[in-house]
Amino acid sequence: MENSIENIWKNGDHGNVKHIDFYNRESKLWFQKIIKYLKKDNFSLIPIGVMMAGLLIFYKEYVGALLAFGFIFFLYLLNRNTIAKLKNINPSEDVGHYMKTNQLFIKNQKRFYTIFTSMVIPLFIVVELWVIFHDAEIYLNTITEISVIKKVILAGLIYTSIAGISLFSYLTSTKVIYGQLLKKLDQIVEDLESEEK
Repeated sequence: MENSIENIWKNGDHGNVKHIDFYNRESKLWFQKIIKYLKKDNFSLIPIGVMMAGLLIFYKEYVGALLAFGFIFFLYLLNRNTIAKLKNINPSEDVGHYMKTNQLFIKNQKRFYTIFTSMVIPLFIVVELWVIFHDAEIYLNTITEISVIKKVILAGLIYTSIAGISLFSYLTSTKVIYGQLLKKLDQIVEDLESEEK
């Protein structure tokens, strides 16, 4: 497209007011898309939580069902809070400042969710597995018979394995779903910073 923001900046015609308006429209379009994807992503947690709880209730694992749905609902509220904070970043006439604020917020959130995904979620899954299987025959006949040290080592291995899978899943899904939008944000900020120099 001849009027794309990339071509405008490539051609060096940055001073025209209509091009500033172009950047405003570009930033608004980016913002609308990121909010749309975040909302859809977050809403999908509810049916997942209901299905998990339903499956566990079917197998009469009531405590496990309550724990699973409670944790999924906590994730839903956590994500909703993140979306609300993003919405509260007030647009301003200074497009560069507005987009940099978005960029910084998203980087901080990504760092937080990386830690959360690799540490908190695996811990929850380990606890959930124990709640579900601690009275199962396979657990009683095998795990209960081994020493405390071996139990700790086994729990550590399970935790580490789940952490690796969880982190890989988070980073991969983030790149697939939000990769282009985040790349676009970085490009807009980079172009605006070049203009300021």
